[in-house]
Amino acid sequence: MGKGLLPDTHELAATAARSLAIGKCDVALVVGARLNWLLHFGEPPKWSKDVKFILVDVSEEEIELRKPHLGLVGDAKRVLELINKEIKDDPFVFLRANTMDTGRAVLVQTEPRTRLDAGTWGTMGVGLGYCIAAAVASPDRLVVAVEGDSGFGFSAMEVETLVRYQLPVVVIVFNNGGVYGGDRRSPNEISGPFKDDPAPTSFVPSAGYHILIEAFGGKGYVVGTPEELKSALSESFSARKPAVINAIIDPYAGAESGRLQHKN
Repeated sequence: MGKGLLPDTHELAATAARSLAIGKCDVALVVGARLNWLLHFGEPPKWSKDVKFILVDVSEEEIELRKPHLGLVGDAKRVLELINKEIKDDPFVFLRANTMDTGRAVLVQTEPRTRLDAGTWGTMGVGLGYCIAAAVASPDRLVVAVEGDSGFGFSAMEVETLVRYQLPVVVIVFNNGGVYGGDRRSPNEISGPFKDDPAPTSFVPSAGYHILIEAFGGKGYVVGTPEELKSALSESFSARKPAVINAIIDPYAGAESGRLQHKN
């Protein structure tokens, strides 16, 4: 959630090049994050074997656990204020890990505290709850949720809350027909004795998620092309009303990478 402290367009911001940056880093100042799985525990091969970590954390136990080159126990804001008094000219890069790596690399961020992610544990289904809280805290700003069809399903009924309170939230659902994509059974499997037994990770193809918000009086869009998506985004962003954009995408995208099919 530290994304945006440096605009993504800043020359010192490492977004898609994070792995390259941390692999060549000799000294890393870690603030607002911990050396857990999101940052590969600070270990090679992602990090250089000779990297020196300076950890700022409110928990002394966390610092003792990681054994950094230097540990600073204290509130991040206060510690950075003290550091900034000493560092005048030498710039440093702030890196923050998150679970939505694709979104971190693709969605441009230019302002701090305007992005919420699933956090350390990658909790699924928290998107709409986050959006409601953000809309209540900042009623003058548009809130946008980018969700997969699986994550959306965990808390989809919260669209009723959006409509009831007329919150300025637009939900974009990437609908690829399943947790990892659509039903990827072979033709033989589809027509065989288990034809009525689809993979548990697949959903009803092209499900009408946009209809859900329409049932409560919100605005729903279904899009299947970049042009249709652009039009829906323009209209919904301008209206600043509760809306769901059901973006139908290729259910087989990613299968060409060689991953195993998802079966019962």
